[in-house]
Amino acid sequence: MTFAHLTHDQLARDWVAIVLVALGVFQLRSPGCFEGIRKYFRGAWAALSNEQSERLRSVIEARSCAEGAGSARYAGVFTIAMGLLELWPAMPLIMPYAASCLATAYATWMAYQKFRRSTELRFAPLVHRTPLEALPPVAIVSVAFCLIGTAAFASIPQFRVAAALVVVSMLVLVAIAWRIAVAPAVIFGTDPQVEYAVDKRVRFCRATGLIALACGPAMVFAGLAWAQLPSLSGLLELMLLLVITGFVATTIVSLNPPREGLALR
Repeated sequence: MTFAHLTHDQLARDWVAIVLVALGVFQLRSPGCFEGIRKYFRGAWAALSNEQSERLRSVIEARSCAEGAGSARYAGVFTIAMGLLELWPAMPLIMPYAASCLATAYATWMAYQKFRRSTELRFAPLVHRTPLEALPPVAIVSVAFCLIGTAAFASIPQFRVAAALVVVSMLVLVAIAWRIAVAPAVIFGTDPQVEYAVDKRVRFCRATGLIALACGPAMVFAGLAWAQLPSLSGLLELMLLLVITGFVATTIVSLNPPREGLALR
C-alpha cells in the first residue's frame, strides 16, 4: 500500500468525520422531524386575502400545538460520536456513516410514534383519498431504485454489513412515509376546509421528504463504495446509476408540493 493511498484514505476519513459531526450538530439544533409546518406554506400566503391568511395561520398553529414537540436530538449525539469514531484507522470507512443512518431512521420512527399518539384522537376521514396523493408513483419507483442499488453492494464482502444497515434505515423511513401517506386527515372541525387543505399539503411534504431522506444515505453510501473500489463491474455501474437516478428524482419530487395551491373560499 503506497503512501499516496494512505493519504487518500485518511483524507476520505477526515471528510466523512467532518460531515458526520456537522450533521450531528444540525440534528441537535433542528426542531424535529414533525415540526415546522409553516415551511410547507411559504409560497401560499401571497395569493390569500387577509381573512384567508388568518384562517390558515390559525389552523397551522392549532395543528402544531396538537402535534407537540417531536424532537429527536439524541440522534445528533450518536452521529457526532460516529464522526469521532470515523477517525479510528481500524474502523471500516463506511461503517460509522451506515450506523448514523440507522440511528437517524430510529429517531425518526420514535418521533413519528409520538406524533401519531398526539394526533390519533383527531383523525377524521373527510373524503376518500389514496396514498398516491402523498406518494406519487415516481417517488415509489425512485426509492425502489435506491434500495435495489444499495442492496447490490452487499455482494462485496467489505460493504456487506454497511449496506445492510443502510438498507434497514431506508426501509424504516419508507415505512414511516407510507404510514403518513395512508393516514386519515387530521381534522379539528373548527375550519374543515382549511384544515383539510393544510393536512393534504403537510402529508405530501412529509411523505415525499422522508422518501428523499431515505435515498440520501443510499447516495452517500454508493459514492463512498465507488470511491473505495478500484473499478466497478457492469452490474455495479448500473446499480450506481440507479441510486443516482432515484436520489435525484425523489429530491425533485419532494421540492414540488401540490401545485393546485390553497383554493380557499
